[in-house]
Amino acid sequence: MYYNKTPLLRRKFDDSKFSPQLFLKYEMLQPSGSFKSRGISYLISKRKSEAEAQGGRKLVVFSSSGGNAGLAAATAAKSMDLECTVVIPKTTKRRMIEKIEKSGATVIIHGDHWGQADAYLREVVMVEEVERGLETLYVHPFDDETIWEGHSTIVDEIVQQLEEHSIAPSRLKGIVCSVGGGGLFSGVVKGLERHKLADKVPVIAVETNGCDVLSKSLESGSPVTLSQISSVATSLGSPFIASFAFESALKYDSKALVLQDKEVLETCLTFADESGIIIEPACGASLHLCYNPKLFDIALGTQHSLAPTDVIVVIACGGSCVSYNDLLELYENKL
Repeated sequence: MYYNKTPLLRRKFDDSKFSPQLFLKYEMLQPSGSFKSRGISYLISKRKSEAEAQGGRKLVVFSSSGGNAGLAAATAAKSMDLECTVVIPKTTKRRMIEKIEKSGATVIIHGDHWGQADAYLREVVMVEEVERGLETLYVHPFDDETIWEGHSTIVDEIVQQLEEHSIAPSRLKGIVCSVGGGGLFSGVVKGLERHKLADKVPVIAVETNGCDVLSKSLESGSPVTLSQISSVATSLGSPFIASFAFESALKYDSKALVLQDKEVLETCLTFADESGIIIEPACGASLHLCYNPKLFDIALGTQHSLAPTDVIVVIACGGSCVSYNDLLELYENKL
């Protein structure tokens, strides 16, 4: 297994007797620092096994993300002794470039945004490698059913860990996750479906204003494409939502909460000061609900008013794109 079983720990954020019991799933403890390690390592491992079983050539991994997905691909490939190339846009931060390179990947900088980097990877870099006779594996940052399958293991662990805490499934009133392109959301839905809980446990999707493609899609009744990304939560910065994520949100009546950058950054700084753990704004979006428990009632509706014995699981998705100073600077710019 190339990802970690992460802790599910109860954490008190509010002493109010009306707050639900909050459990955090610490996905920042994955090998690459984010939940991306689950699905991406699962994809690479599965394709590697298939190639070996068929007697094929050794795989070479290719990713186009200058963020957590690219780092997860590089980390997973290294652990499996596979070569990895990551094409990133010019906007990628130097700290992420260095992390991806230290993970053993070759980094190519191309394009002004992810779409251009991705097109160059698929249409130029990978074509040249195929012509050289290499067996290429393309790793999409989020829109891949096998990746969702890997992410779904998070629900397997949640179910098992709640049982270890002697918490019956009926007490689980929701799972909170941040949404960008919908990879994590899709994995959570897949896992809930496997455990026959998808129609019983709501998934609360959290976005930031400027990265709110799911919310806008649900409002319009069909998937939309954002013309630009304007939020500081760059890890949520997908211009489109995976079709399965959108369809599942409709099917299970998932609610999407949209937060402002300033409040999310404030949560990131507060959590860092309290826990000593640096989180990205993308992760802070979900944790923001923990500091503002009334948002749970808003997201779930008044008919789901929460009792002190009820349980909410918040997926702390992790991420390696920011430092504390980055968060502080971003927050001060919002004042």
